[in-house]
Amino acid sequence: MWTRVCLLCCLMAQSIATMAMTDPVSELFDDWQNSAVFINQTLDKALLQRFIARAQSVSKQNPTNAKAWALSGQIKAFYASQVPSIEGLKVAKQARDDLQYALSLDPRVFPHQTYAELGYLYHNTPGWPFSFGSQTMAEKLLSKALEIDPQGLMSNLRAGEFWFDQKNYAQAQKHLQLAVDCAAAKKQDGWIEFQLIQANQMLTKITK
Repeated sequence: MWTRVCLLCCLMAQSIATMAMTDPVSELFDDWQNSAVFINQTLDKALLQRFIARAQSVSKQNPTNAKAWALSGQIKAFYASQVPSIEGLKVAKQARDDLQYALSLDPRVFPHQTYAELGYLYHNTPGWPFSFGSQTMAEKLLSKALEIDPQGLMSNLRAGEFWFDQKNYAQAQKHLQLAVDCAAAKKQDGWIEFQLIQANQMLTKITK
């Protein structure tokens, strides 16, 4: 009897472990965070488009998975920032919709990071009549990210970028330095390292 129970438990544990390893959302997250785009620091449009297609497929197959939609929004937001304006604006709107939908499913998805990425989109996208950009909304979303995690890497990184562009260099330096210090505490993946290069460049401009 107990032998059968133990065997059943082992089989269930093995099945759960296998499911965890093959979870498409986790696989996409890991692949994206360590993509050759960031490691090589070169724009590979074809590779980015494949990531978008994969993200759309994963989110549609997991319609109630907030992480799938948040990740799709993050990938699209990065793509939008790397391509010409007309194409970028179209993808930026898709990114906004994905991030907002993710938050509607779970307001705590990737806690501060989803709000930070949404704020980044509003900050870097032109306003009406061209698109949905709004510095007021960007500041509100970035403040929400910082409220959730005042010491967070991405919340401070995006806030630092925002204040740098607003020419409030004291605030920018405060947040960028917090982000860099946070990143220094442990090894980061390629996506974060890519962002930190820009953070350090801004810090250099502020302090020189």
